[in-house]
Amino acid sequence: MQILGIDGCRGGWIGIRYSLEALDWSFSAVLEDLFSSPMPTQAFIDMPIGLSSQGPRQCDRAARQMLGRKFSSSVFPTPARLALDGKDYPEANALNRQQSGSGLSKQSYYLLPKIYEVDRWLRNRSHPAELLREAHPEVAFHAINGASLCHKKKTAEGFQERLKLLSDLDDRVPALAENILAATLRRNIAADDILDACCLAIMPLAGRFQTLPENPEKDDEGLKMEICFYGA
Repeated sequence: MQILGIDGCRGGWIGIRYSLEALDWSFSAVLEDLFSSPMPTQAFIDMPIGLSSQGPRQCDRAARQMLGRKFSSSVFPTPARLALDGKDYPEANALNRQQSGSGLSKQSYYLLPKIYEVDRWLRNRSHPAELLREAHPEVAFHAINGASLCHKKKTAEGFQERLKLLSDLDDRVPALAENILAATLRRNIAADDILDACCLAIMPLAGRFQTLPENPEKDDEGLKMEICFYGA
């Protein structure tokens, strides 16, 4: 079994590949490169999959409710599919409002190129069905911990808190994180990007597979609007 955890970062994408034999990493400006042979058994990505045309997604609402007020802001509003056609922020904002009834946040707008890349990859029917599924690191960390965390992820305390949770699941994580930090530039990969990708790769060690919501909707392209995680 090989699980690939993927997180978007400033320089492109970071992937962590978990197996019993090894815990490896890769970095690329192109998502497709992370799926080089051998193909993983399952991949989880911190990027929206399934774009609603009917307003906010149920999975985003459920994730914010699960995380509580302190961490709910980590779940950005997911753009409507029509917003992908916007050539700039004003146009994307107008298209989002046209389809969903609400405007597009700047945070979500800056994610559009990566969302488009994921969406294009998913709609390439040569890939195995449901190989790549959406996850959210803060949801996964919450489930692994069994309760809300104490610190935000971009603080030194938050980094150590999350590193400890992952180390308890797989003691190879600290050395891997240290190696990646030494081998890469922060302008390409932030420290929290590393832990986020690690979390998605090893979260199956935390318990049983679950989704938010339990019975996900599908978008107009047949893609599930869900957030996957593992927990007790």
